[in-house]
Amino acid sequence: MTRRTSTNVRDAPSNGWILTLVLALAALGEMSSCPSYADTQVPRNAALYVISREILFFSAHAGVWTSVRLDAGERVLQFGADGNIAAVLTSSRAVGFSAVLNITHEIRVTEDEGLEAFKVEGNVATLLTRRRALGFSTATGKWAELERFQLGR
Repeated sequence: MTRRTSTNVRDAPSNGWILTLVLALAALGEMSSCPSYADTQVPRNAALYVISREILFFSAHAGVWTSVRLDAGERVLQFGADGNIAAVLTSSRAVGFSAVLNITHEIRVTEDEGLEAFKVEGNVATLLTRRRALGFSTATGKWAELERFQLGR
């Protein structure tokens, strides 16, 4: 004698629901294998060395070293290199280096301005003082500056 069992259709998941779940899981799996924006980096084409009397920059694009001499008594306060850019803040100036253009550009920065922030990232170097906001672009090879708002001025 054969015994038949019946399945309650209300308790079984529908084929559409299973298909939706499978597609959602596949999409999540595909997204996790793609690199995120944060994971993609600008290739490192700039190198920086700070030694006792000079700053050395190297451009992978040009295959050339560039040297900037430090003045007597000038102290290096901050420095960094990333991607196509390198920057150095000293007690009297900020020096930016564009590896793409293989050039440096300097701007006067005095210690009495008061450093608030310094960052070198990708193709941009930024420097904030109490008086100014400075930015160096590897595309232009120049510092841009903005006078910041100050109370009493």
